[in-house]
Amino acid sequence: MNLEKWIEEKFNTTKYTLEKTDKGISNYNYVLTINDTKYMIRVPKKNHESLGLQHEHEKEILPLVSDLDVPTVLFDEKEGIKVTHYIEDVKTFDECKDKDKFARCANLMKSLHNKKAPLFIFNPFGKIEFYKSQIKECILSFPNEENFLEALKKEYKPNTLCHNDFVQGNILYSDTKDYLIDYEYAAKNDYRFDIASFFSENNIHYIDQRDQFYQTYFDGEIDPMIDVQVQAFERMEDILWGYWANMLYEQRGEQIYFDIAKDKEKHWGCNE
Repeated sequence: MNLEKWIEEKFNTTKYTLEKTDKGISNYNYVLTINDTKYMIRVPKKNHESLGLQHEHEKEILPLVSDLDVPTVLFDEKEGIKVTHYIEDVKTFDECKDKDKFARCANLMKSLHNKKAPLFIFNPFGKIEFYKSQIKECILSFPNEENFLEALKKEYKPNTLCHNDFVQGNILYSDTKDYLIDYEYAAKNDYRFDIASFFSENNIHYIDQRDQFYQTYFDGEIDPMIDVQVQAFERMEDILWGYWANMLYEQRGEQIYFDIAKDKEKHWGCNE
């Protein structure tokens, strides 16, 4: 797919600038400028189809989350290309220094989880088997993996619209509004998966940080067992995203995927 040709056709112009950013793990992200108006373009990397994503699902989700997402300008369901407005002066979760940023993310997540769930499901157990089936040479080891997953399946309750990818770059803060972006993986899932994703992907291990999140998400009425449950989902996500990264490392050869895979393996080992 020729991105320049795509832009010229969709925007009916040859007068633009395109600047690649360092954002994104499984997509490329660009700043597109046309007549002094800036846009962000998300473009899938090669072998994107191996992720098993269905862009028609993302298209169905986008109207539901318009109050949380950066406004969409164009969404090409066939190519998986998404164009949004460019928001000035936003910080990712990692860049934000506000001590209340954990509560702010809890509000975003709670808003999402209160929306009507779609019919389609993000099944992490099925995803694990799919990613494993794509791997030719496994570089990971998760001792007692099968027994652990079988036990967690009995507690799994997919009844909530979840984002399923709470990495720091998908959480954006500004002085006027907070955003949750990138709904490629969004689908019905267990709400604890999203909490675990947020904690795991952003290395949130301190009790006071987790408690700030829980206090806001649950409006102060916290189940004393919730963190034990979330930790189990964190371990499951070590397996899930470990195999995801192993698969992409084989297909794309980029060091970042090897590093993610080994980081997940290490986190699993620390919690045995």
